[in-house]
Parts: sequence; structure tokens; C-alpha cells
Amino acid sequence: MRRISPWRCFAILILSSLTACVSVPRLSLPAADLPVEWAARQAVLQSWARFDLRGKVSILRGEQSVVAVVRWRQRGDGLRLGLEGPLGMGASEWFFDSTRSDQALADLERRLGVALPIASVRYWALGVPDPSLEVQSVEIIADRLHSLQQQGWSIRYLDYAPVPGARFELPRRLQLESSDVRVRMFIDSWESLGP
Repeated sequence: MRRISPWRCFAILILSSLTACVSVPRLSLPAADLPVEWAARQAVLQSWARFDLRGKVSILRGEQSVVAVVRWRQRGDGLRLGLEGPLGMGASEWFFDSTRSDQALADLERRLGVALPIASVRYWALGVPDPSLEVQSVEIIADRLHSLQQQGWSIRYLDYAPVPGARFELPRRLQLESSDVRVRMFIDSWESLGP
């Protein structure tokens, strides 16, 4: 039988305790039981009516895959969404507001081959649930949204980054999945942030 030296036992004990200290608690709680810090963050981000983001989006549906550069300019209920890439359209823009959303959504769906819940993506991109819809499940890690299920979509947050002028780190990489489509967003920059 091989003996383990006392120093080796001590090193294993120290490394085990350090690993335990580094782990971050994961919370999957009903909305009423969420931590106060998360509730404050959520309230601030859901109130933002103005922001610009730029990045890339990858849409996978069955064997089909589309990759495009995305420009999202949110102003209250008005959205200017620009996509540029191999979508058979070069660069295109859509305008969403209270009078034109249905037509713009239909055209976007036709071009992409996918129905995206644009009104909810506005909030999901910021790292918060859509306040107008019921939340099926939510997982919080270190006061940031780690995963969310809402409106038949599962959203996972893969990376956050500090943003100049923002009080909170904002999502940099996220993945949205429904029963037949997966969307990956890579956000390069955030601008014009606020209520």
C-alpha cells in the first residue's frame, strides 16, 4: 500500500478549500424569491428605452445556417434593425414601431426563414427577461442572468463584459434556442445606453 506524504495531504486540502471558495452559487428561483441585487439590476435594464448594439448573429435551422452583421438601434418602441451578410439581400434594414411591426416582422421572417420574437430579443440582449411575458425559469449567477426560459425560447448567457458608461456588465455572447432554431449573438459594442 502506497503512503501519501503529509505535505501532499496538506496541498490537496488547501486546493480543495480554494476550489470551494471560488464556486459561485447558482440560483433557480421563482421571481418573488430573487436576490435584491438582481431585482435592482433587472429593474434598471428593463427601463432602458434607448440603446445601440453592433455585433454578429448566427442562425441555425436544420441544415441551413445564416451569419450576418447586426446593427440594433432601439429608441423607445421604435427599432431600426440592420442586417448585412449572405442573406441574399446584401444589407437590409427593418423599422419596427406601433404602426409597422407586423409588416416588418413578416418581411424579416421571409428573409431569414425564421420567426424571431423581436420584441423580446430587445430585453434578452440586455440580459433581462421580457417584462410583458411570464418567465418559466431563470438562473442567476453572481447577480447576472445565466439562463432564462420564456415564450418557448431558452436563452443562455455565455459571456458578459464591462461597457463604458454602463453601471452593469452587459452580455457579449448569448444563445437563443427554440424547438427548431438556434440563434447565437456576439455583441461587439454597446452605445447610447439609458432610459
